[in-house]
Amino acid sequence: MIELQTQIVFDEVIAGMLSAQCFGGKSLPRTVSVPASSEARYQELVDRGYLFLRFLPQCDWYNARLASPDDLGRLRLIAEESWFSEASAADRSLATWAALDTLPDSHCQRVRRLLSEGLQVECMQRRITLFGRSPEGPFTILDGNHRMLALAHNVVAQRMPMEPLDVHLGLSFGPCRWHGDPVMWEERPPHDGKTRFVLRTW
Repeated sequence: MIELQTQIVFDEVIAGMLSAQCFGGKSLPRTVSVPASSEARYQELVDRGYLFLRFLPQCDWYNARLASPDDLGRLRLIAEESWFSEASAADRSLATWAALDTLPDSHCQRVRRLLSEGLQVECMQRRITLFGRSPEGPFTILDGNHRMLALAHNVVAQRMPMEPLDVHLGLSFGPCRWHGDPVMWEERPPHDGKTRFVLRTW
């Protein structure tokens, strides 16, 4: 079971995601300076990850720790189309993909680059962000999929030792698209003659 340490506010998670350069690479530069205020940090995350936030339910957030290789067996890759064509039905277990043999090329290249750079300590000090239902898992990697695959390749596939790893963990019973849950859109009354839909998150 993952070790829960202290409960934290979402702003701390946002700062961690921005520090890890979670979003960017298309119309936005991947490198970002973390804004000084909580309002500016949230707006930066909205600008970079609006759809990501739309499909993330309200969570209780914690500082947590992965202490052993057994904890890696509780992790799942994000249920997102660039990773899996049918994410809700795929085996997303991190251990399954640790050999890297069948990863999509774009993701495999990033993981192998991390491995070639030695998976530097500074890289792993930037918090991984996980989502789950309970401390028993399983947990979906919301941010840090490439880093965790590189770590799993070393620990699971290459039998290298693992140092404890501090992460951010969100727990919620709400449906989360990135966790592989089906999501529902509810029709709302028309506005200015246009049909509207809202995402049902509970």
